Amino acid sequence: MITSSVTAAGTETVTSVTSHGLSKDDFLKLLAAQLTNQDPLNPVSDTEFIAQMAQFSALEQMYNLNENFNLLRQDLQESMMLQAVSMMGKEVTAVVDDQTFTGTVSKISWTAEGIMLLVGGRQVPLEAVAEVAMPAAQADTAPAG
Repeated sequence: MITSSVTAAGTETVTSVTSHGLSKDDFLKLLAAQLTNQDPLNPVSDTEFIAQMAQFSALEQMYNLNENFNLLRQDLQESMMLQAVSMMGKEVTAVVDDQTFTGTVSKISWTAEGIMLLVGGRQVPLEAVAEVAMPAAQADTAPAG
């Protein structure tokens, strides 16, 4: 828990934050409290105010960057899931723990370890797939192209 306090002109404002740190809203509240409660005979200097605004601008940019990374991560996860779904019923060759084996994908699940494929009764991470092919029975009946 982080506790911050601003004391000016005999007034004290205490802000408690239970998250990982101060958010941009908390920063703005502290800045507003500082400006509201500053001593008129000893105001905040221009350089301090500009430095605080620069800090806020940097905080805002980091927040926006974090949001964009989260969106990118979601898009990547969805793309990987679509890739895994396209392997359903197909024969895959996977390399897990230096062992290579081949089997048909019968199930796909999204776990804490990532996207897992059930191949011949064995859980295989999507990243372990080295080759994808039509099952032998379907490959024989597929039209030649």
